[in-house]
Amino acid sequence: MCDFRRCAVVMLFLAGISARTQDRGVSSPQTPVIRSEVKEVLVPVVVTDGHGHYVPNLKMSDFQVLEDGQPQHLVALSIGMRAGAQVSINQAAAGGRISSAGALPPLDVSAARSGPDTPRSTYLILVDALHSSFENFKRIREALGKFFEKEQDSDAQYAVMVLGRKLAVVEDSTRDVNAALAAVRNKHFSDLMLDSEANNLAVSADQFTALMRQYCSACYCESAGQTGTVGKGVSGEMPECPDAKTRVRAFLTSYAERTFLLNQAFLRQLNEIVRATTTMPTSRTVIFISDGFNRVSGRELYAIYLGYGPQDRNFEFNAPDTQRELDAILKIATNSNVKFYTLDSRGLYTVTSVPGSGFAASSSSSPMSAQVDSRTSPNLAAGVPEAVTSSTVSAARESTDVLAELAHETGGLFFENNNDLLKGLRQAVADGREYYILSYVPQNKAMDGKYRKIVVTVREPKWRVNAKAGYWAAQN
Repeated sequence: MCDFRRCAVVMLFLAGISARTQDRGVSSPQTPVIRSEVKEVLVPVVVTDGHGHYVPNLKMSDFQVLEDGQPQHLVALSIGMRAGAQVSINQAAAGGRISSAGALPPLDVSAARSGPDTPRSTYLILVDALHSSFENFKRIREALGKFFEKEQDSDAQYAVMVLGRKLAVVEDSTRDVNAALAAVRNKHFSDLMLDSEANNLAVSADQFTALMRQYCSACYCESAGQTGTVGKGVSGEMPECPDAKTRVRAFLTSYAERTFLLNQAFLRQLNEIVRATTTMPTSRTVIFISDGFNRVSGRELYAIYLGYGPQDRNFEFNAPDTQRELDAILKIATNSNVKFYTLDSRGLYTVTSVPGSGFAASSSSSPMSAQVDSRTSPNLAAGVPEAVTSSTVSAARESTDVLAELAHETGGLFFENNNDLLKGLRQAVADGREYYILSYVPQNKAMDGKYRKIVVTVREPKWRVNAKAGYWAAQN
């Protein structure tokens, strides 16, 4: 294990994977090397038909690439299937050096060779123990078990990690799927989920809901049908109102600050993992399984606050945002072609899983076991206004935004609203086996460090195209 400040154990672990693979003479399928002084952009692309099957035998003329809306001239096409070490079509003739725009220095693969012991792909399965509930973890563990039971890939290696307040390596890099299966079924794997923040969120939501009810009893809230302007001497405001306001503000601010520090540390450690993964001379796919979390810290409780409709014009919630930490991860991943496949471990999306909605099983006001008249609002019967449920559900859906962004920007897929996590795992691995790599020299050669948006299309509009959404240009 390692703490958030240092990840030396895992960095050595990942470096070991890279070193062991390089000793076997493996080339990097995503950073082919050609002797050239020109920076090229490399774009891994997965093309599937309407049935989800890989479309083979495509040529450069079948693709079009736009960068910031401008068509780009393709100079090379690589085919990443099951042929071991993977090299650009131009490489054998040129024998030179290409580096992907803005990427870390590529490995020299001029002496590359492939063989029966050559892993072509690395799949890092990363389970989020900070934001996922133990109940949903059962679904994760079952899916991983079924996956490794049937997995028979001979040219891939797997690693399983759990990232929470600390990082734990569940299974070292291995091509032995039986070893990986034994690791995910070991009790130690389950124990790593016991310190989840999901339970704390549910408790905090209940506590904050109680504070908001006290607030609405002493002050004005739209949810209670009250009207008026708080703080301007309006008749009817209770003497307890100022204290109620103070308690609500303090609780919300304290929760947001604590959550921000946890999420900031979490994303910084994820950054180190991705950075280490870029050194692996294989294709690299991170399969990130999580209940999701909001990049705006405290958004879940603020949704409850807004739902009650307090007429407090003097309170501005300046929520801390972790977008900067997320962007740092995306910059490394996109520039080094590390793909994220993200799986929402909540499965089918229901209001019963949303803390503070009035329907969550952990809520003290939950109507799950209450007798409710179907002609009236079940939330009102539970003492939770409709507006609160609507607001908390909206915030909960925002918790998928980080997962969606990681997948979309890096060329992976976001698997959501489905109880069959096994399907998502198999899709991630299948896309990592069969893909193309497009290469082009960008027309915009400015080294300004700015983001370049990429759009890849194919000749058949009905085919699905998965490619990274862009990259950050190199900077002087």
